[in-house]
Amino acid sequence: MSVSPVQLTNELQALCRGQGAQAPGIDRQIGPALREVCGIDGGDDPETVRMKFRAWVDGIVEGFPTDLRLMVVAPLALHEEAQHRFLADRIEWLAARQDRGPRTIRRRINVGLARLVEAALSRDRTPPRPEGDDPYHVAEFDALLRLDGVTPTCVERRVVVADHDGVDEVTWSISLPPATGGGLPGDLDVQVLQGVELLCMRRPSPRRFMLTLRLPRPLRTGERHQFALEVRVPVGQPMKPTYVFWPERRCERFRLVVRFPRGGGPSDVWRVDGAFHRDADDLTPGDDRLAVNEIGEVEVDFPHPREGRGYGVQWLNSGTGR
Repeated sequence: MSVSPVQLTNELQALCRGQGAQAPGIDRQIGPALREVCGIDGGDDPETVRMKFRAWVDGIVEGFPTDLRLMVVAPLALHEEAQHRFLADRIEWLAARQDRGPRTIRRRINVGLARLVEAALSRDRTPPRPEGDDPYHVAEFDALLRLDGVTPTCVERRVVVADHDGVDEVTWSISLPPATGGGLPGDLDVQVLQGVELLCMRRPSPRRFMLTLRLPRPLRTGERHQFALEVRVPVGQPMKPTYVFWPERRCERFRLVVRFPRGGGPSDVWRVDGAFHRDADDLTPGDDRLAVNEIGEVEVDFPHPREGRGYGVQWLNSGTGR
């Protein structure tokens, strides 16, 4: 299918006029042009469609100036603070933030969408990789989240397997939940422990961090490589009581250990297994409760976690209800 700028623009504008990316049944509202450029298949469920659409937008606007990026993600309801049901409310939010009138904001939105379409259809953009054609997949992902120190610290170990010859870089990403009180999450301190070299770290959206990591040498098809990173929340910065992994490519196994402080553990802990984003953000206790063992740990294991779903642990802190 050949996607025209007019068709893509019309579909984006139609999505803005509704509830944007937060619309229920988004799989029925995404038109053929957006399906083509986002790599959306006919069998994708609504949350997968939402995830692919968000990834497509984020991947394009990460290089835009901040104000222009805002004029794309807010009307499409992709900004954490602008997910109102009606476009008029999202425009009011932008107008207050930019100290401009609604008419000016509408014009700037049109400029932002036009730039998005231009960038999406630019000839020098790399076409989306066909499903199942990733250069590598994750064989094992083990995470140890320690909450018993001066600040939350997580050690992540991954074993990747090359699915093509010549794999010499991998990406690592983390999306943080909204901060307590609805604000934006702060920074992260990421350190390489072994197995890779950090080439660059980007923040394509307020909640998402992406790292590009270089391997010691190119891998051959079927070859495995292990690397490990340590992630620290800056001292004094609160952390929402959740650790959920959202696979972005095939993963054979994910294991997580959470170590709570002795004598100050949570009042409730539950397993998150195949959750949607909207459910994981709510922090509503699930049915699969977990018991903290005598040394303050809980452990979960997820064979073959599905892409676009959430897996991990959430909890309520004692005495806070959060």
